[in-house]
Amino acid sequence: MPINVEPEDLVFHILNVGFGDSIIVELPEDEHGQRSYGIVDCSMYDKTNDYLDKLVNKRPGDKKLKFICATHPHIDHIRGIKSFIESSTTRPAKLWDSGFRHVSQTYMKILRSALDHQVDVVRVSSGMEWYYGQVQISALSPSIRLRNKYATYGVDMNNASIVLRFENHREKYLLTRSHEYEGTRSKLDVRQACSGVVILAGDAEYDSWAHITDEFPRLERTDEHEPLVTKMLNQLACNVIKVSHHGSMHGTPLDVYEKMMPETAIISTRQEYSTKDVGGFTLQRGLFPHPTSIMALEEVGALILTTEGCYEREERDGGVQKYPQYAHEGTIVVRVPPGGSAELEKLDDDKDTVPDPP
Repeated sequence: MPINVEPEDLVFHILNVGFGDSIIVELPEDEHGQRSYGIVDCSMYDKTNDYLDKLVNKRPGDKKLKFICATHPHIDHIRGIKSFIESSTTRPAKLWDSGFRHVSQTYMKILRSALDHQVDVVRVSSGMEWYYGQVQISALSPSIRLRNKYATYGVDMNNASIVLRFENHREKYLLTRSHEYEGTRSKLDVRQACSGVVILAGDAEYDSWAHITDEFPRLERTDEHEPLVTKMLNQLACNVIKVSHHGSMHGTPLDVYEKMMPETAIISTRQEYSTKDVGGFTLQRGLFPHPTSIMALEEVGALILTTEGCYEREERDGGVQKYPQYAHEGTIVVRVPPGGSAELEKLDDDKDTVPDPP
């Protein structure tokens, strides 16, 4: 159903670009009523830039980007980034980079462009944080231990992906954290992650998730002693996840989803199939999204949405589509109010058309 964007909302625009990722992050209005934007991956420059134009025209803002995050150097995530860096209108203040040095010409041109235009390049590791007003962005991956293996043959490119956690707080969380240990008790002792946490998972696979769950454990309170912190924060709990690696079989495993318990899972993909002869039978299975990925998300009760609508169009017993209201392809928009539950709307656009933002 349609959403209404309020000034204090954090908004994610997960564009329908076929097989690839292009995500615009719309930050809340500042004290002057102006919006700012960031981009996480960019598969299609023209569509992403045209959609950004529509956003700026609808809600006044600065088109010069706060950041562009290249989660990893695969071309379906980065092919449009160089054009944003070269344009004086959109040139980002920062380029967030995984540090995986890939030999592709597309990737090398992005790095050269960042150097030529004096864009600050930040090599991201887990635990890094950025603050934009009330919005806190945390890097869950890549782990510094995993990152230090990038020059070896022990880590593939997907596991070098940057994974980002976004939370829109009710207050300026940077100030709250600076007062955490004033007095005799932590001022964060009863704070819980709000239901509007969004995680953008790039193409992270098993090695990456193993490090994430080690470094961001789900800690439980015991009743034997009165702890300083009365309720530990589960950093992986989220309302929405942009599923890693387009829902592939090597993406997020079930035990990680059980720690996250997302209400909504968004898969940016175009369905592909494989066929294989097995014992005289032809086995056909979906690759993106893969049945094992779908089963894990269904196991935790997540609403699954794809930009292509391929999952939503599947028929249940009796011939009824799973989610007829979302069965079309289209860009998916997620609205996150401060401290509140995320809401979403699926627009009606194909890969080559630019929809009107909500």
